[in-house]
Amino acid sequence: MNDKLMAEERMLILKFADKLDDQTAGVLRTDLEGAYVAHRTDDKSLTIFGISNYKRPLYGGQHTYEVEGTMQDVDGAQLSVLLHADSDGHLLELELLRWDNAPINGPKWDSLKLY
Repeated sequence: MNDKLMAEERMLILKFADKLDDQTAGVLRTDLEGAYVAHRTDDKSLTIFGISNYKRPLYGGQHTYEVEGTMQDVDGAQLSVLLHADSDGHLLELELLRWDNAPINGPKWDSLKLY
């Protein structure tokens, strides 16, 4: 796929970086400069990122950044927002979870809250 990130995804990643320690935030911001979309589901519930000039390690797991997020779907349902790093601590994927098992209709990006 190798598409550009949506402006909303860039904004979300930068807001996550603002909540992280300096070292982790620095890596995340640098990753964002070379980030592209390697795959995105139609409902935008999962976006997998690639990073120019970065070779991913063989799969050794992933972890979420130490920030929790929520936002509203267009119908008012709450979504959990998870940003994941690969085993080397580089940007990997953005996951939006809707807990009532209904499909995601359209995230309201301006409703993002981070904890």
